[in-house]
Amino acid sequence: MKLSYRPTFDQFTDNYLSTYYSGGVRTLQRAAGGPAIIILGALALVLIRERVLIGWLRVLLTMVALATVLYGLSYTLRPLFNVFLVWLRRGQLFEGKKALTTLELKGNFLHVDQNGEKVKLPMPQIQSIQNRSMSTWILTHSDVLIYIPHKGLLSGNHDKFMAALREKLAPEDEE
Repeated sequence: MKLSYRPTFDQFTDNYLSTYYSGGVRTLQRAAGGPAIIILGALALVLIRERVLIGWLRVLLTMVALATVLYGLSYTLRPLFNVFLVWLRRGQLFEGKKALTTLELKGNFLHVDQNGEKVKLPMPQIQSIQNRSMSTWILTHSDVLIYIPHKGLLSGNHDKFMAALREKLAPEDEE
């Protein structure tokens, strides 16, 4: 069983931002951490202005508070910066012969060939399969996400491939 597709920048962006903010790993910290740090820095700036009377200490604490605000801003904008960096290389990553993703089930392994990089993934390494509206995610124990779009496949059938993969992952019935 084999399928192949050419990923697009839109698919990458959707999957990256979805997993970044709701991937189950530090979700609250990623979604609210940056704004919370910005608010703390802004509160520190207000309190420093009102309560610190010594000039050099006020300058030092103001610099620390501004650095905190800037760190919170960078923490908030980090995923957008990463998407921007991928956008700069979109021609190299999503166009041409190398920008093809192929998944194949052989024996007890899932073979993934993406941008010329080949990985032989044993079935026990697959943690879960998650269906989404536009794609299906295969998550591994090593926190690798393999996404398969529902539409736009160059070869293979999404539903048949996922059924075969689920069948291989299902524990055998014991008698």
